[in-house]
Amino acid sequence: MADILLGTSGWDYPEWVGSVYPKRGAEDKLRYYAGRFPIVEVNSTFYHLPSVAVAASWVRRTPSRFRFAAKFPQSITHERELVGAEEELRQFLAVLRPVREAGKFAAALLQLPPSLKFVPGTVRSFYESLPADLPVAVEFREPSWLAPESFDLLREFHLAYVIVDEPHLPIQLETTAPFAYVRWHGHGSNVWYDYTYSADELAAWVPRVREVAEKAPTVYGFFNNHFRGDAAANCASLTELLGLSPPSWRSRLD
Repeated sequence: MADILLGTSGWDYPEWVGSVYPKRGAEDKLRYYAGRFPIVEVNSTFYHLPSVAVAASWVRRTPSRFRFAAKFPQSITHERELVGAEEELRQFLAVLRPVREAGKFAAALLQLPPSLKFVPGTVRSFYESLPADLPVAVEFREPSWLAPESFDLLREFHLAYVIVDEPHLPIQLETTAPFAYVRWHGHGSNVWYDYTYSADELAAWVPRVREVAEKAPTVYGFFNNHFRGDAAANCASLTELLGLSPPSWRSRLD
């Protein structure tokens, strides 16, 4: 069975105070979060790159076996649309360096814009620009990316297809890399991730995750439905349904 690490997309949400975090005693939310989940997806890097010093502080504030994933900046995916983004990629890699050097890096998430169609030549050129030793997961947001040639490129460059639960694309349990990557967005009517997964919906994911775990030695999964702290609650529930052990370094705060 694969090593399955489940977490949430982001950790610093004000509305989590009182539900995920106690009203007192959790000034360092990342440290507190890392006592309950083994991995987190950094989504703030999509909007604004932190300094290298901030990334280094993530390393210091988390246990040695804790892991980080991080989203590519929107300047690469949404503004430049994968073309001419060499400088932006260099800056992103510089921020990741402390996490990678500490052995705490899981993968970089390339979340594509829903307006971007699959153009094989453009995609190949961008994939070729990525460091060969950088684990990358690619999230399709537009149907043309589901073409066989697109999956072939993922396999050629050892990039992971992001298995998504969202309103517009089907759930496809494809594995194209040495690791698998799953994201649960939700099915909110106005905002996808303004959503609470039901017990039945989470139970339906147990055989899916297990199927993926039979194909890849490592599975990373993240809940993005952060409203009200639902991501943390749903993640904890799925962790329990899968029979996964809590982090070995988990504190006794419970």
